[in-house]
Amino acid sequence: MTLILHPGTGSAGVEVTCRKSPECLLTVMARLPNAPFPYEGMAGDSDQPFFDHRDPVSGQRFHTTGAGDLFPESPHYRDDRVLIHLPPTFQPRKPFAILVFFHGHGAEIHRTLVEEMELLRQVNASGRNLVLVAPQMALEAADSSPGKLWRPLGFARLLGDVNRVLHNRMGKKFAARFQKAPVILAAYSGGYRAAAFALDRGFDRKRRGRLQGVILLDALYGDLDKFDRWLRRPGRKFLVNLHAASTTPISLEFQQKLQARGQPWSDSLQRVSRAKSIHFLAVATPHEQVCQQGPPPWPLREILRQMGTRR
Repeated sequence: MTLILHPGTGSAGVEVTCRKSPECLLTVMARLPNAPFPYEGMAGDSDQPFFDHRDPVSGQRFHTTGAGDLFPESPHYRDDRVLIHLPPTFQPRKPFAILVFFHGHGAEIHRTLVEEMELLRQVNASGRNLVLVAPQMALEAADSSPGKLWRPLGFARLLGDVNRVLHNRMGKKFAARFQKAPVILAAYSGGYRAAAFALDRGFDRKRRGRLQGVILLDALYGDLDKFDRWLRRPGRKFLVNLHAASTTPISLEFQQKLQARGQPWSDSLQRVSRAKSIHFLAVATPHEQVCQQGPPPWPLREILRQMGTRR
């Protein structure tokens, strides 16, 4: 891939392009106004400001995480990049879905997602007609804060920005279809909070049916009420939860909730993406290797491959 600077594209900013590469139809690194960061406001639904400390000498603002760690605004909460990827086999005239991936702690989206997790290659190898969207969350920080995604309709605004970028490259008709395409959320580790708030308040009541799937890669650390509330809503949807040691306790709690109301779930990846299709897979892989090793290896690829299989 070749890194080029596009000063005349407004919010598109820095673009990574590989139009002539066999690995993609289009890959863009865009700077978007409704990216999760920068963020101004309260910390979630609390009455505490997100930046709750200021250095009296430098004036630098800091955010205190739930674990008590203090991170400065720059560079951790100033990165507005969003990775957008269309696989080489993408067919814009055929039905497609939008896959939004939220990374975990200590991440930088190109190094972590493209190089280490091989996320683009996993999406390509799935064979699915997907638009991948991966925003930079807190940069290189042990923090799960979702930034602007805390706000009502924050997630919808982010997708609106992505649509404007694609409108310029794929055309008006494609942009109109993007506005109605089903959305699948995937999260690794600390990305669970962004996924939870996207489910909870990312769309208005009329459009929230677009959220049709959730893939958690050792990511169910909290906000169980939001995932459960989404699952209770009517409509076709699926949830796949790969859980290693650290997320097994809350995963078991979730299973107990489902059992209490008679909701079945599976411990395999068969028949993903049907009405109320729920899958819990316990894995023994170390947390930091789950996105690559699963099992199954390249788990996102394998889960995406299973989508749409018939009962």
